[in-house]
Amino acid sequence: MRTGTPSFRGDQLRAAREARSLTGAALADLANVTRSAISQYERGEQKPSPTVLQKLADALNLPGWYFCTEMKDISSPVFYRSFASALQRARLRAERRLEWLVEIVDFVSESVELPRVNVPEIAPHDDVLSLSDDDIEEFATKVRRTWGLGDGPLSSVVTLAENNGILVARQFLDSDKLDAFSYWPDQDACPIVVLSTDKECAVRSRFDLAHEIGHLFLHRHLKREQISSPKNFKTIERQANRFAGAFLLPSKTFLQELVSMSLDAFLALKGRWKTSVSLMLKRCEDLGAVNEDVATRLWMNLARRGWRKREPLDDSLPVEQPKFLPRSFELLLSTGPEARDHILARLPWRSDEIEALVGMESGLLGVTDKEQQLTPKIFRFPWTE
Repeated sequence: MRTGTPSFRGDQLRAAREARSLTGAALADLANVTRSAISQYERGEQKPSPTVLQKLADALNLPGWYFCTEMKDISSPVFYRSFASALQRARLRAERRLEWLVEIVDFVSESVELPRVNVPEIAPHDDVLSLSDDDIEEFATKVRRTWGLGDGPLSSVVTLAENNGILVARQFLDSDKLDAFSYWPDQDACPIVVLSTDKECAVRSRFDLAHEIGHLFLHRHLKREQISSPKNFKTIERQANRFAGAFLLPSKTFLQELVSMSLDAFLALKGRWKTSVSLMLKRCEDLGAVNEDVATRLWMNLARRGWRKREPLDDSLPVEQPKFLPRSFELLLSTGPEARDHILARLPWRSDEIEALVGMESGLLGVTDKEQQLTPKIFRFPWTE
């Protein structure tokens, strides 16, 4: 008589499979079990034996006790840049890994004081979908003022977000169409923005983060069914794009520095404002600073120069890196040799998985089988005991 693993959770098997972008059939092949067995395990109709569980764990590169761990579901809306059917598997993979990241943030919060969330209400949430472009421009200015900013270039959007309680992570999303996404569990938790490392481009990453900040300020109260409506989704994305442009390139100061309406003039400002030439041209269109004929000519010229996919300076401007989560783990590890064991005993992933989710230096956690408990030390942001 076969004995199943009593504490096994089928929902965790499904989550792990989706986090690895595997079909049930693919996982069955990797673990040398039947497709029907995978379905039964995931539905909770059967529990795998310890031997089969180890095969599943090896196939998914996870410790066996991951499948016996309860985790929180993603309940609030997740804002993606696209809902195209071709991205469904990539979004599902991202959402599952987001669940893992939320668990890690909860773990960190036990020992490290999270930064205070400074994302106040600035827009009426009952009619946010009817906001005009002028409203969006005004709200972008309000966010700058709320965060104590003037109208000049921003040195680091990542640091700005983290200092105001928005946790930022950079992960490989395995999709050239999925640039970033954001999630706010509830008003008592820190918002989370995940940026893609698939295309390492500083100006694109800054725009993606500004876009997600727009979602957090403007669209936090929308329901899943509202954002999944094709009509609403188009409006929501247009608003977040307009917010990002206004937030990164305030109209008055940006236009004052623009010496001429040319690609070379835009390029001359790129290093200072750290935004793409394409965004600067689009911003001029949005502000009515360029007529349609000139804009069309500039877009054609941009394409002729091959700047649609890659612009000058894209390879030289440094990509902004999140610091809060990696620094949190560095602080925990600094408390003593038992800290590494404590982390790996509490978080149900292999050390390299945790490092990738957090954005830590590879190999910092190492590998150990010990599971000693460590009395946590409380650290207060920004890193004063």
